[in-house]
Formats: sequence, C-alpha cells, structure tokens
Amino acid sequence: YVAGLSIKDISDVFEIRKALEGLAAEVAADRISDEEIESLERLLHRLAEASDSKNYDLFIEIDSEFHSVLFQAGRNDRLSQMINNLREQIHRFRSTSLSMPGRMSAAVEEHRKIVEAVSQHDVDAAKHLAQEHIENAENTIMEMIRNGETDKGVDQ
Repeated sequence: YVAGLSIKDISDVFEIRKALEGLAAEVAADRISDEEIESLERLLHRLAEASDSKNYDLFIEIDSEFHSVLFQAGRNDRLSQMINNLREQIHRFRSTSLSMPGRMSAAVEEHRKIVEAVSQHDVDAAKHLAQEHIENAENTIMEMIRNGETDKGVDQ
C-alpha cells in the first residue's frame, strides 16, 4: 500500500534503506553472537514455512522480526533508531512487494543468503546481499506500479 507517495518518494526511501540496511547487515556480520545467528536461522525456517503455506500476514510478522534481530545484532543503537524512523514506510513497502506472486519465496532465498554471510562473519557479502534484497523489493514495487497493481494513490 503506497497511497499518497510519488515514485520519487518511493525511490528516495529505498535509496536510504539500501544504505542503512546494508550498513546494518555489515556491522551485524562483524558483531553477531552465536545465539543471534541461531535466532535468525529459526526465523528463516519460520519464514519458509509461512511462504510455503502462503500465510501472508504471518510472513510479514516474521520478516519484521528477522530484520529487527539482524539490526540489533549490529550493536549500533543510532543506526537502529534511524531504520526505525522509516518503520511505517518500510511496513507499507514490505506489504506491497510481498503481495506480488513469487516474492515471498524469493525473499526467503535472499534472507537465507544473508544469514549465511552473517553467520560466516563475511561483512562484504552481508552488506551486498542486504542491499540486493532491498533493490529486489524496490524493483518489485516499481514493476507493480508500472502494471497498475498498487493503490491508485501513487503519483506517477
């Protein structure tokens, strides 16, 4: 649901998300604990189950929790606050992009790669994969807008 936002607004938010969430994944890969890795792996398993059962609402709930654990693992409260300031827009975009057929299963695979990079403490891969995940969500939303599949309140 992206009512009242222009294409530029959407693009601007994704540009900020890409920078902030890429950094969040990078610092998480450096600082994450074994317990947090296990938590991400459990959430990933639950995400896959929600995707397989096409449980959209549960998927969004678990996805939000996954991202929260990842951000907290970076131990940078200011960064977490900055991302949290975008929470409303992030939720709107997450809901919209995940409604696209096939996007939930693609997101599960993207999360799997991020967990793998973070658990190996590969900071460069974690950053790159998180940014790619955000780009894929943005591309999905832009495609939906072009195809007229989102709320008509988007200003073209």
